[in-house]
Amino acid sequence: MGRVAATARALATGDGTARTHIDAPGEFGDLARAFDAMADDVGHAEQARHRLAADVAHELRTPLASLQARLEELRDGYADPSARRLASLHDQTLRLSRIIGDLGELAEAESARLSLHLAEVDLTALAGAAVTEREAELRTARLTVRTLPGPAPLLVHADADRLHQALGNLLSNAARHCRPGDTVTVSTSATPAEALVEVTDTRSGHPR
Repeated sequence: MGRVAATARALATGDGTARTHIDAPGEFGDLARAFDAMADDVGHAEQARHRLAADVAHELRTPLASLQARLEELRDGYADPSARRLASLHDQTLRLSRIIGDLGELAEAESARLSLHLAEVDLTALAGAAVTEREAELRTARLTVRTLPGPAPLLVHADADRLHQALGNLLSNAARHCRPGDTVTVSTSATPAEALVEVTDTRSGHPR
């Protein structure tokens, strides 16, 4: 029992790797193995907590930075508070609320398997909205942005918020990693079998 007690004390002081490693017959062995299994579960829960914190930071950082930049433009008089611009800012706050609402699901699933809210979505309009939302961030990075819209409407059955979030992350990555003067192109297209949205850039001197 001394080793079990010592392991419990080690776990209590933050040593998540502590285990009894007792392989004994009878009830004492069963107790030790159950204790080690419990310690494994605690370790997995702690790893999930760290993953959740990283996911939260990643998913909130980009839209918050974009929202801040666009609000600062309005505050400083560099942009007009048009109804279209204000509606876009409102949409950003709704997406942030959706991300925050997903945190409980992240904790429960310990993965990125989130519920999808599928509906008919205009992919061409969604891509244009994603570019508009990241416009200030891309301009600050001194990038040229091209949009090549495909058929309109280009209807797909998808989760609009998830697609918008994915496109926004790609555009923010381009803003961080492309060189000033590079070109970022967002295009939508359709074939008889599928609808496509593509984000390409000239980071290495040619489209990629």
